[in-house]
Amino acid sequence: MLLKRLHQQAEQALSEGRPQEAHSLCLEVLRVQPRHSGAWFLCGVIAADNGRYEQALEIFVRACKLAPDNPAYSAEIGKTLIVLSRYGEALAAAECALALGPKLVTTWNTLGGVFSYAGEHKRALYCFRSAGTLLESGVGSGLSHIWKADLYFNLGTCSRFCGEFDAAEQALERAIQLQSTHFLAHATLAQLRHQCADNHHLARLEPLRGRVCSAEDQLSLGHAIAKEREDLGDYAAAFSALQWGKSRMRREQSHSVAADEALLESTRALFDQASFASAPPGVNSAEPIFIVGMPRTGTTLVERILGGHSRVFAAGELPHFPLAVKRLGATPGSEVLNLDTLRAGLAVDPATLGRLYLESTRPRTGHRYHFIDKLPLNFIYLGLLRRALPRARFICLRRNPLDTCVSNYRQQFSSNFPYYRYALDLLDCGRYYLAFDRLIRHWQAVLPGGLLQVQYEQLVTEPEAQTQRLLAWCELPWEQSCLAFEQRREAVATASAVQVRRGIYRDSLQRWRQYADEVQPLRDLLQRAGVVDA
Repeated sequence: MLLKRLHQQAEQALSEGRPQEAHSLCLEVLRVQPRHSGAWFLCGVIAADNGRYEQALEIFVRACKLAPDNPAYSAEIGKTLIVLSRYGEALAAAECALALGPKLVTTWNTLGGVFSYAGEHKRALYCFRSAGTLLESGVGSGLSHIWKADLYFNLGTCSRFCGEFDAAEQALERAIQLQSTHFLAHATLAQLRHQCADNHHLARLEPLRGRVCSAEDQLSLGHAIAKEREDLGDYAAAFSALQWGKSRMRREQSHSVAADEALLESTRALFDQASFASAPPGVNSAEPIFIVGMPRTGTTLVERILGGHSRVFAAGELPHFPLAVKRLGATPGSEVLNLDTLRAGLAVDPATLGRLYLESTRPRTGHRYHFIDKLPLNFIYLGLLRRALPRARFICLRRNPLDTCVSNYRQQFSSNFPYYRYALDLLDCGRYYLAFDRLIRHWQAVLPGGLLQVQYEQLVTEPEAQTQRLLAWCELPWEQSCLAFEQRREAVATASAVQVRRGIYRDSLQRWRQYADEVQPLRDLLQRAGVVDA
């Protein structure tokens, strides 16, 4: 009875934000009963909350060995493995937890997160729905409103990825009902459909400006208001909302687009013709198809087209190659993408790098002749990719420079992902585009015949001809299903999750003209660089 009481006190202390007290209580339990799985589990949670993920993983594994039938322990192992970027192992742990039949709302929610981060969005949706069903039945009634709101946000976001927009709207509205200042829910809801004069959310969005507590809140709310103002044709107000939404984040971030420009310029200098001519052989595999480019340029559209082929599996935006470079390059710090890591990648045996990358994508890949990796930022890694996987196919999306920059500025990227922070300022988008353009031209020069460039405008105006071109590049026979991608039900976990369900459309061509006055400084910048006409 004493141990049970101490364990319950530890759980309560942890839930009330007193981790040191909880840890002391757990140690007291373990001094008496070293095999107390619950106390070990709480110690793992405390370690993870403090960022000690390797230690947390060891503790969770110990707890799981002591109580192998507890699905919550396997779920936390999966969650921790995701943080450590060990996706295949995370999926295995989640599968184990699922097989044990979870009974807790929190366990189902954790599993949903594991499957989602691992790219298994339909399985994630099943888990989030199971959590929601339990919650509605009264299980987990003691959970806070904020926790419940986050669960419904997860359910809404995952429903959106899976193309179930009505269910997504219901879940997001439930999140907002529970927490009116759930700004990410507001922003996601605004993206679900085209707002109209008699059906929009501006009456509840605008008053929330005075309730933002952080730069993240302001960013989300600004994007929500901007999207709805744009839908209603009030482009000046939409642009103003974007500027307001991004202003605080831009002030608080230490990011400088000059650092982005320097990285891309240094990459050009690092990878010259000699770096390929003298490279040892890579992996002789034609399995990967890499789709790269700046965000919002049609990379998801091409993935959907090629993913409709019977020989191709669309794996999504995989972080696996940058992580493989970081691991083998063994550079210090947590930053994955920097010049030191790229330089270290050149010293790595290409075949070793290629094998590690391919192995890290399993078990999701390997069951079809090709898989698609459409991480846009892989355009920076094209040199290392070509050395490691010389038979892979590389496709780069290009789009009208003004539309590219405006679309990046209109997009809300995760503030936790540092490599798109240029999108906090419209002119920074332009400067980044110019550095991107120079790097792609460099790849064309040093990798002759190795990179297929596809123009977004041509893709949407002549889809059949461009699809034939894409299939020929990948040495795939024609299949009509490639042009019927909007009929498929695969999850789409990108900013284009709603748009690609519409099929081919031309609404976004020359969209920058809606903001003609506001984007004039950007236009001047790009004109001086010679990438747009005067």
